[in-house]
Amino acid sequence: MVDCSNSNNVKSPAIPSQNYTNGLSRHEKEMGIQIAEMEKYKWICSQDQGHDVGRLAYFEWTQKYGRKVREWLESLSDDEIDRLFSTLSDRIKNYILEKAH
Repeated sequence: MVDCSNSNNVKSPAIPSQNYTNGLSRHEKEMGIQIAEMEKYKWICSQDQGHDVGRLAYFEWTQKYGRKVREWLESLSDDEIDRLFSTLSDRIKNYILEKAH
């Protein structure tokens, strides 16, 4: 697994340590997981190209993998979604929390 948690210098405001799954809908958690997958894809593409490929990677990921990943996420139990969400970087969790509230 590729760790892209340090690939972006933009930091979200820190949210005190907490159980991120409290108060978030399943859909919000799935969105966080999808964002993490898009960032991994962008990182891999950027490494292959030797430069930051930018937002184009997000659009490409959506076209190539978006539907398949959504179908896969929908097939998982709530516990599996919680487990996957818990492995995301704090930056992505904070982003989802900010957008959710």
